[in-house]
Amino acid sequence: MVISMMVKRRNFLKQSAVATTGVAALVGSSGSAAAYDVPLVSTRDHYNDDGTLVSGETQLSYDTNGLVPGIDTGCVGDVTVFIHGWDKKSSESDAEQAAREKARLARDELTGSGYGGTVVGYTWDNDVGGGIDFGWGEAQDVAQKNGAKLSQFLVDLKYQCPNSTVRLASHSLGAQVLLSALRSLNGSWFTDNGHRVYSTHLLGAAQDNEAPTKESIDTYNAISNVVTGAFNYHSHEDDVLQWVYNTIEFDQALGETGYEDGNTPAPNYTEFDGPSQVGDNPSGYLTNLSDEVVYHMG
Repeated sequence: MVISMMVKRRNFLKQSAVATTGVAALVGSSGSAAAYDVPLVSTRDHYNDDGTLVSGETQLSYDTNGLVPGIDTGCVGDVTVFIHGWDKKSSESDAEQAAREKARLARDELTGSGYGGTVVGYTWDNDVGGGIDFGWGEAQDVAQKNGAKLSQFLVDLKYQCPNSTVRLASHSLGAQVLLSALRSLNGSWFTDNGHRVYSTHLLGAAQDNEAPTKESIDTYNAISNVVTGAFNYHSHEDDVLQWVYNTIEFDQALGETGYEDGNTPAPNYTEFDGPSQVGDNPSGYLTNLSDEVVYHMG
């Protein structure tokens, strides 16, 4: 059953626009909201297999599982939104379950490394598409479109909880969701009212390696204007990124090489080269680098 809840929502594209809309309570394949203890923002099942919106959803709509601070519950001091990456599973329920498990892993690893805030998982349609590239093209398209939805959640959160510190962390293709959200927030109600994303943390980013530099000026400006401290964690031994970017994109990934040589990164952008901890295991970032992420949060 989907339950509508009313929350005052401010359109992040126009400072003067204020609307009242519904946020749906989410009950997914892993059971009832009460059985899952990590707060979730979800756009799962918002997109068709070709990357188009399903009927009834909008470019800004999102769901929650009843546990999200500022939307479902009271405000908290510090919130980190974790965005999972690309994951082609044998079924839709497998993909959703894997995304929820990744959010729980992020919560457990970050809190276990000393983070005292609240981790919110952001789950999206990372399993759309198919064909010779296994759906990579469609998944990238949906990741980019999710930036607006994530931005709307962040606007709603800061509207309800202006004193909460907000951070973003991502793994793999989740980097494209995160950076798209920053571009949406730049020059919006969010920044016009003095709000910032306190820190961002890209883990094994499946994103072109020029993204944080002046070669990609919209993203460069978004990082500079929206974020206090931006951190990228990469490993030149990441063989999954090598396959995706060298074979499919004919480019190199930010999560493999760091930012492109010869370009100028945003002034608040810092890199951490972690092959000794991560190696060629793209799933090892959270397990092996959460202590570094929490250190950089400070």
